[in-house]
Amino acid sequence: MRRLGLAVWPGLPRLRGWSADGPADSAAHGRARSRERERLVRAEWEALRARLAPLAAEHVARVGELLADPRLEFTPETGESGARRDYLSATDAYQAAGKLLDEASDLPDLAAAVVLADRAVELFAAARARHLGQRPRASRPRCFYNPLHGPAADPPRGGSGRKGRRVLAREAAASRRPACEPCRLALLAGESPDVLPALWTARDERGRPVTVLVPYYALPRQTSIWAGTACGSYDSEASGRVLRGEHRGRPAD
Repeated sequence: MRRLGLAVWPGLPRLRGWSADGPADSAAHGRARSRERERLVRAEWEALRARLAPLAAEHVARVGELLADPRLEFTPETGESGARRDYLSATDAYQAAGKLLDEASDLPDLAAAVVLADRAVELFAAARARHLGQRPRASRPRCFYNPLHGPAADPPRGGSGRKGRRVLAREAAASRRPACEPCRLALLAGESPDVLPALWTARDERGRPVTVLVPYYALPRQTSIWAGTACGSYDSEASGRVLRGEHRGRPAD
């Protein structure tokens, strides 16, 4: 899958900037500044959504064409329980991807549509391999910071070659979660990786609601089924959860 190339997002916005700048800053001026900041955040989110939505739809459509290719058509026979299981799971994953495209309310939903479409391809290939008496290829974890980046890079082998070498904080950060090579290198350089953003309503230090963009994995787990699973990458039940409508179990924006 080609990298979908969302804009680099530097991480969590700082809410301190939303407060008044001192006694001379009137309440009306503060509200005007908040409205302007919210407008800018919404505009950034809309631009990202407008960029990602057609790419995700195109990706899912290509997967549909692949699954319907008559040259790859097969039917698991009686007794091929493994092939049948993977075949049905591939169908569920593709249906869930299409459902997400239709109902997406935020960028992680669109990313999850891509993830589940890719899972459908993997499961279909596994089913076909089992049907042909072959061993299916093992799936690789996706980049946690932005699942649209595709598979995570293999961990470096051998380290520095020195026994007992002290692990630097940046190296520990780069190894904490699966990451693609660009994100891993960013972490090693002490920079923020290219994370997938999501829209969230927070409160500033005066208790006023403000709309912000945050890394998708910073969303509360009780409001997002994607936050801890890399948009379904690490959840074998993600397809079923989408088909049951669990992805809608969060407050509307």
